[in-house]
Amino acid sequence: MPRFAPASIVCRRAYLILSMVILTGAPLHGRADEPAADAAAVDPEAVKNLEAAYPAAAAGKTRHVILLPHKERGDEDDFKVEIVAGRTIDTDGVNQVRCGGEFREKNIAGWGFSYFEVDALGGPLSTRIAPTPGAPTEKRFVPGPRMLVGYNSRLPLVVYAPAGTEVRFRLWRADGALAPAETR
Repeated sequence: MPRFAPASIVCRRAYLILSMVILTGAPLHGRADEPAADAAAVDPEAVKNLEAAYPAAAAGKTRHVILLPHKERGDEDDFKVEIVAGRTIDTDGVNQVRCGGEFREKNIAGWGFSYFEVDALGGPLSTRIAPTPGAPTEKRFVPGPRMLVGYNSRLPLVVYAPAGTEVRFRLWRADGALAPAETR
């Protein structure tokens, strides 16, 4: 006989999940090629750290930089940043398409900072649903590897990826209220 969670637990879980996806006013489709905020809202410490610590991209790679809007240290705990690497390609609009790959975090010796690296994007991988004959193709961002990292406006988020790879991001925000766990 299947066991179901009481309605109060299901409602609390749904509330917590929905509250995690409330964004900071940025559009749901936050992109790395759109400014994260106006220049005045970016922490000058992040720009200083970018110029001093992070090397230029190696041959065949591109350095993608995300500068986050300044927040006070206590406020940053309620935020996460999702980083997504992918490509914009022609799709049929019917099939689910993804790229393979993986993020790796690496440290910059002597600084205590880290950056992220994507070695290669595999694919694209697609489901095999036959589109309507003659249906037009559409250009669409096809996501690959994803990573959820902590919010720190004093450091840039730097991703080194193969040339032709796009890096996009979006901000996730918790509602700040912690719900108590049940004891059983």
